[in-house]
Amino acid sequence: MANRSMPAAQRWLNSWWPSRRLGKDPLEGVLVDDRYRPVSIANWKLTPHMKRVLLRERVAKPLTFTSGQRLTVVIPFRDRDAHLRQLLPVLRSTLSDQHIEAAILVVEQAGRDLFNRGKLINIGIKHAAARTDYYCLHDVDAVPVAANYLCPSQPLRLVNKLLTGEGSTAEGESQRTDYYFSGAVSITREQAFRANGYSNEYRGWGKEDDDFFFRLLLAGMVCYFDVQGVFKDLPNPMQQQVQRKSPDTPPHVRINRQRRSRLLRGLDDPQADGLSTLRYELLGSEQGDGYEKICVQL
Repeated sequence: MANRSMPAAQRWLNSWWPSRRLGKDPLEGVLVDDRYRPVSIANWKLTPHMKRVLLRERVAKPLTFTSGQRLTVVIPFRDRDAHLRQLLPVLRSTLSDQHIEAAILVVEQAGRDLFNRGKLINIGIKHAAARTDYYCLHDVDAVPVAANYLCPSQPLRLVNKLLTGEGSTAEGESQRTDYYFSGAVSITREQAFRANGYSNEYRGWGKEDDDFFFRLLLAGMVCYFDVQGVFKDLPNPMQQQVQRKSPDTPPHVRINRQRRSRLLRGLDDPQADGLSTLRYELLGSEQGDGYEKICVQL
């Protein structure tokens, strides 16, 4: 995988060589299942070197589930109490129906700095590591309607269809339905630490999920999504709506895009930024109705 030991000449080539979309996923049609399919990589724009690196790790792996494992649902959070009140009872009921031994951990960011979803998830992963076998990294605005929370052998996106408004359905952004890796993602503890978690450097909204997906790919994992996974999508504040192209794109969005581009070119080392470099201050914790909330200063 890409890291700081990459020869200087290769890093230089990667920094300027034109990147192109893969166009075709080598696992397309290989791992077809009625319910679970690999998340496509055909959309990624890569340099020739990083294409070879990624495809070398793109090896078919079966997806199986293990019962009796301890789950921690990690929810990054700030100023979304109404969403949390809608999510928690449905989530608790769903986990109970599936007979899953689960803890729910809400990780709240203190202060008014830009929200850092990836770092909050990393904090949740580390905070619960000693008492969990696998995680579900869960947005507070995604309420399960049909979802399998059992422990998967490979990272699994539980979300496929999103219910919005009064019973209408949407596949997410139409051009990204098969590619994104977010919303609610189940992953084993070993896999999360092998990929070094999320980057701690994505602030505001956007691209931290792409970065995490790419880290998993580089670590040799095949990420899946649940074709039958249905969630209710709660409305988000306007400041979280990241436009693809806009003349007034906020600076942090441009920085996030540049950071993701560096990772895709092999110029940033995932092992140099993530769970291994996590720093934060725990300000307090409280027990709610069936969940724990910790408040942290980043």
